[in-house]
This record gives sequence, C-alpha cells and structure tokens, in this order.
Amino acid sequence: MADLCEAALNKDGSIKGDASKPRFCCLAPTDYCMLRCKMCNKWQEPSPKPEELPSLDEWKSFIGGLRELVDPGFEMDFGGGEVLSMPGILDLVRFAKEKGFKTTMASNGYLINKELAKKIGDSGLDAVSLSLDSPRPEVHDRMRGVEGVYQHVMQAIDNLTKYAPQTKKGLCCIIMNENLDDLLSLVKWADSNVKVDWLYFMVVVQPNYSGPLTDEWRDEYKYLWPKDKIKAISVLDELIRLRQDGSKISNRIEHLRAYKAYFANPQKLVNKAKCVIGGRAISVNAYGFIQLCLFKDFIGNIRKDDIRKLWYSRDAELIREKVDQCKTNCHLLLNCCYIEDDPSLYAI
Repeated sequence: MADLCEAALNKDGSIKGDASKPRFCCLAPTDYCMLRCKMCNKWQEPSPKPEELPSLDEWKSFIGGLRELVDPGFEMDFGGGEVLSMPGILDLVRFAKEKGFKTTMASNGYLINKELAKKIGDSGLDAVSLSLDSPRPEVHDRMRGVEGVYQHVMQAIDNLTKYAPQTKKGLCCIIMNENLDDLLSLVKWADSNVKVDWLYFMVVVQPNYSGPLTDEWRDEYKYLWPKDKIKAISVLDELIRLRQDGSKISNRIEHLRAYKAYFANPQKLVNKAKCVIGGRAISVNAYGFIQLCLFKDFIGNIRKDDIRKLWYSRDAELIREKVDQCKTNCHLLLNCCYIEDDPSLYAI
C-alpha cells in the first residue's frame, strides 16, 4: 500500500530484505467501482465476464504459493476498483492473515457500513487506506464524481473505529488543482482526529487507463494540474514543516521535497534511471494476470500458473532485465514507492 510502503525501507531509504525475493504484492481482484473519479479512468473499462475471473480457490492458491517465496510479515495489499465490492474479498483477507501475511487495503469507503465494518474486523485486516481529497464535502464529491461520497467516508471511519478497532485507518489524498486550498485544513483535521492513524499524500499524475505514458497528459487533463505552481510549492513547504513538527503525515520529508520538484518541473526524473522496485513487485489484476511491472508484459495467470515457478521463470527474468534497463520517467514510483534520498532528485 502506498501509504505504508515506508515500512519496507531501511533508515537510509534502501529496500529491506533479500533482493532476490518479492518486495511488494498488490492484488486487484475487481475492476468495478461505483465512483466516477476525475483522476482515474478505470471505471470506464469494460467489466470482465464471470467466466474470465479467477475463483476464490484460485486466488487462495496464489496466496498460498506466494507465502513460500516471502518472509513472515510480508505485506499483501488488496485494491481495485473498489475492492470491497468483490464477493468473498474478506475471505481472501482472512486466508492471507492465516498464512502469516500483513494485510492492507485501499478503499473509497463507500460500502463500509456497520455490517461490513464488523466483517472487516472479523477478517483481521491490519490496515485500510480511505481516499479523502478535501475536508469540504462538495470538493471531495466533485472530484470523485458521485454525490455523498464524503459522508460515506466519514461514516466508514466511525464504523471501522467502533466495529473493527484493531484495523488501522489512514487517509490518502491526491494533491491537485481542485484541493490546493484545502490541504492544510485537511492535515489539521486529521491530526486532531483520534480515529485517523495517518495521512498520506500523492500528487496528481496521468490518470489510470488513459493510454501510454506521456508528458502531454496535462494538456487533456488540465483541470487536474495545479494552475498556480508557486502556490503548490508553498503548500508543500508547509506540509514539510508540519511533518517535521510531528504531524500524522506519513510521507518522508524527502518524498515531499520530490513532490515540490515534480510540480516545478514534471519532466524531471523522479527516480534514478534504474528502477529500484520494478521486477520485484507482484501485481495481479482482476483477470488473474500477473505482472512484475505495470508497464511490462504479463508473466502468467494465477488460473493456470504457479507463482513459485513463475517467479524463477525465464519470462520473469526477462522482465527484470528490461526493468533494469528502463529509462522511463515513471511517476508511479513517485507516488507509490519513492525511496530515493539523493538531493539532486528533489532539488527545484
């Protein structure tokens, strides 16, 4: 999970653990989402046919196989789409917990009523990240494309606190033009709310499912990109100050500085030329296809392939070789796994 990936870092910003083993795992067993977010086009994708989807047993077989490749306490993130819309998802969470995984989830919060919160608590889910882009309901609802989403998030926080007390709760906020004036008040609200455990910031990037990576995306999605660059950088300076003063902001200082450099010059490389996690991060989509980098070929499918064999396969090795040679200015690394600590990478 983006807001928890700091836990996978050593103090010097390097990745913990054996470099030959998987470093991250994200399962996205559904593409469905009831929201119509302005910064994500996933909801526009056609829905898979039932016969194209892995069964719960096939998902469990993958989880059990992965267990043999990773160390105890390895983090497994469940996402989507809106992952809680998938029937049986909490059975998978419970199964993963029984296998010794740390389990996290990213959710828009829309479905977390009293009954679902109890089921989340029963599943043993360790942490959930809820999307919240503004303390103003009208702003969050507008960016998420459905009226009343903000209120659902507030209810989700309350329900999880009451009925799933062992599940940590954090917020994930995307920094974009619409909410620049709201970010500091959001931090103040989160810092004063005992029900919120952390607040993680992302920066607006090219929307999901909007085509090949390009630096021209801001022309089409100009309503997302901050119109006032100076204001964006100033807000980040204040977020850095708050983080230094003990705020619940979970981004590292270097990470927030990288965001400043990004808004000052979005063409600037956000990581060193060699990707430090690609090829070691396992992602599985709703159809069961497995990737080691979201911008490279699939290496197999959980419906017919054993992850224990795939991980050491020639196809996987070829992907890792391609990633090692990749020079793409990948903003996915900026938001989700920024681990660099080189001042030249976040200098304005």
